[in-house]
Amino acid sequence: MAGQTNIRPIAGAVAGWSEHGHGNLSQRLATALRRQIEAGLIVSGSRLPPERQLAADLAVSRSTVTAALDILRAEQLVVSRQGHGTVVVSNEGSGMAANRIADHLVVGSGGIDLAVGNPADASHLPAVSIDVADLIASGAGPGFQPLGLPSMRSALAEMHSLRGLFTSADEIQVTAGAHHAIAVLLGAYLVPGDVVAAEVPGYPGLFDVTDGLGVRVAPVELDRGGMRPESLDAALTEHRPRFAYVQAGVHNPTGRVTSAARLRALAAIFDRHETTVIEDTTLSELVFAGRPSVDLASLCRRAPVVTVGSWSKVFWGGLRVGWIRAPEAVIERTLHRRLAADLGAAIPSQLFCLRLMPHLDEIAEQRRRFLENNVRRAAGLLADDVPEWRFEMPSGASVLWVDTGLDDAAPLEHFAHRHGVHVASGSIAAPGRDVDGHLRLCVDRPWELVDAGLRRLGAAWRELSRRPARVAG
Repeated sequence: MAGQTNIRPIAGAVAGWSEHGHGNLSQRLATALRRQIEAGLIVSGSRLPPERQLAADLAVSRSTVTAALDILRAEQLVVSRQGHGTVVVSNEGSGMAANRIADHLVVGSGGIDLAVGNPADASHLPAVSIDVADLIASGAGPGFQPLGLPSMRSALAEMHSLRGLFTSADEIQVTAGAHHAIAVLLGAYLVPGDVVAAEVPGYPGLFDVTDGLGVRVAPVELDRGGMRPESLDAALTEHRPRFAYVQAGVHNPTGRVTSAARLRALAAIFDRHETTVIEDTTLSELVFAGRPSVDLASLCRRAPVVTVGSWSKVFWGGLRVGWIRAPEAVIERTLHRRLAADLGAAIPSQLFCLRLMPHLDEIAEQRRRFLENNVRRAAGLLADDVPEWRFEMPSGASVLWVDTGLDDAAPLEHFAHRHGVHVASGSIAAPGRDVDGHLRLCVDRPWELVDAGLRRLGAAWRELSRRPARVAG
């Protein structure tokens, strides 16, 4: 029996379709869907959403969707039967993986980008440089250092030790960012059907990784203080997950910061269950009040805690440098896992980060002040321009988690794209990409871009509000 394909991956995968290709709207939509089917991103046997729902989600008329599907039916890519819907019947794809990240970095690009949560460029960094002599002096030899440059591993170990977590260089593995670190860790230990406990809503990239591995997520509820201890205890008791994923510092996407008292309560639960914790510290430097003085790695006594981190949010995403801090046995196992597809992080990027690390406190403080100012100004603009929306003021980082009041924010995401601004609907922050009425808005951009983007978003909202279900095709 054909399985119902969640409407969010399909809608997200074809974002921007109306501005690309040739022909009328229905022909352009058919082209976008055809590309997804032929690439295996909409797999054989998937049942597409009902035409009325797909039309609402894509912000077009139902006749546009019907005409697009007629083209695909004629090409024998889909077949429709009364009572069974429309089913994809021709491709060799194996699954839908990494759709959340792809929505941001590939299919969703264009216009003003308020979806991707990284510095817009590297202009905030101090002047540093490396040359060929530095590459030679690094001791990297032919350039293959699967665990990372020894000097970078030592610097990261020293950083953790100075923060109260004694670490040796042998307990550090350099990765291509925290997302890569999470994928390497889970891929080295988990098999399809295994379980990871995680905050929901949560980091979209985690759910891309679990989807790709065939791993189930046991959701842990949040309140204003962070992970709810009762929900965590229940998830660990019922599902006995191999890992629990926790964000240290600022939570993505809600912007909340867990208090030290709540962290101690969570640590006690992890210790009681002896659950292995992956603690993602990527946003710890961007708490507006300053980096928290404690984290789970310093509080847990019996539960193993593996730390992942990245310089993408503080320095620049293009450096692609992150790390794993873990016992040597974990470092060894994950190394052999990654060597099947990856021979190590780029040496020049690691050297560049080594030049920046002595300036970390200064750069982080500058980033905090910039982001706090943009968040405050963005909140004021939204309160004036779209007063019906609701959101909490974040305690750090760059994201506003906005409750639009809609059952599903996907149509608004598509209207916004037509107005020249790229935003992310809240379904990206859930493991099943269930429909959600939130928007995830990143304001880590020059204010002029944020201002223009939010005003375009407000215009899109007002157009959608006038035509909440359909747009003439």
